[in-house]
Amino acid sequence: MTAKPQHIRIAAQCHDHSARLAGVPFRRFYTDSDLFTQVQFLVTEYYGFDAPNDSWDMYNIEAEALGQKMIYTDYAMPDIDRRQPLIREPADLDRLRIPDPHRSGRMPYIHRINRLYMERTGRPARVYFCAPFSLALNIRGYVPFVKDMKTDPAFAHRLLGFLCEQVLAPYIQAMREEIGRPDQAAFGADAWASPPNVSLDLFDEFVLPYTQRLRELVGGAVVTLGQWGESKSHDPERYMTQKLQTCPIFLSVLDPDLNLLGPERVKAFARKHDVTVTAGVDAALIMDGPADAVVERIRNYIDGMGRDGRLILYLNQIPVDTPPEHVHAAVAACRTLGRLPIPDHLDTIPVRVTQRESFAEFLREKGETLDA
Repeated sequence: MTAKPQHIRIAAQCHDHSARLAGVPFRRFYTDSDLFTQVQFLVTEYYGFDAPNDSWDMYNIEAEALGQKMIYTDYAMPDIDRRQPLIREPADLDRLRIPDPHRSGRMPYIHRINRLYMERTGRPARVYFCAPFSLALNIRGYVPFVKDMKTDPAFAHRLLGFLCEQVLAPYIQAMREEIGRPDQAAFGADAWASPPNVSLDLFDEFVLPYTQRLRELVGGAVVTLGQWGESKSHDPERYMTQKLQTCPIFLSVLDPDLNLLGPERVKAFARKHDVTVTAGVDAALIMDGPADAVVERIRNYIDGMGRDGRLILYLNQIPVDTPPEHVHAAVAACRTLGRLPIPDHLDTIPVRVTQRESFAEFLREKGETLDA
């Protein structure tokens, strides 16, 4: 039996910021599994997150393994070269080389990260992949794929089916094999499947069926998540219902949509469907601050959604140059205000954000060195 949590948990999507904080070369960070893992565990400890930073540039791995050209820089994660989409015309699909899920591109880099994670924690590594819809847009291009859905839906479906069957299912199975967990839950990142990028009708036709197809192909828990756009969907409750079909284990709602809809409305929906809320805190707020504003956003979310303990706070992608004090403020707010049971008058509780040592000083105190 899993013990009930004693406090609201907080985690983060944090990789570019980790590399900058540690002062390591970005190219090495995204190609050297040992350096990536060492930095991510140290950054997790420095900030006091409840879960290790175990995610990478999840939208790129399968595309790169297929042959999609990438852009590597010294100041950000690798990115798709959108000037040179892998599939310029439908006939290109038939010329693609199917990747080896153990050896192609940076897939070995991911497998080693997962093994290192298990060595450090003694727990199974999570299996992350790029969801079919977002992968299709990344190798075809946004505008061409939107046109495909409207004018050549047969090709759009053929592309999505190919990605599920020939790329993603083998890769998910390979990750599970590498960690020795054939039934490990798999989490697919799918930010492209968000209004206004896609209508809710198109979501029903081109997103939901392919999450289900992956479930049929590989078995076990397979979810796609990371979508946003409730405030632009024209029907937030319908969209949240769709999101529960792609991810039935919790409801993820991210800023700015969460802030615009209000935590009470989102919590009412989650309560009706008996699910935990993962609340994504605005990356721009974390970056720009001030720290007091970060604290108040978290106070509002805990007050409106956390009283039953069924809330996880998640800092949306922490921008590279975010001041560390803003991240420390978010964690301090969660620790102070998120203790269960939540007090009745949360607005009266002060949050003290103490001055912390720099990350470099933290490393020296721990006797850690980074081979950068």
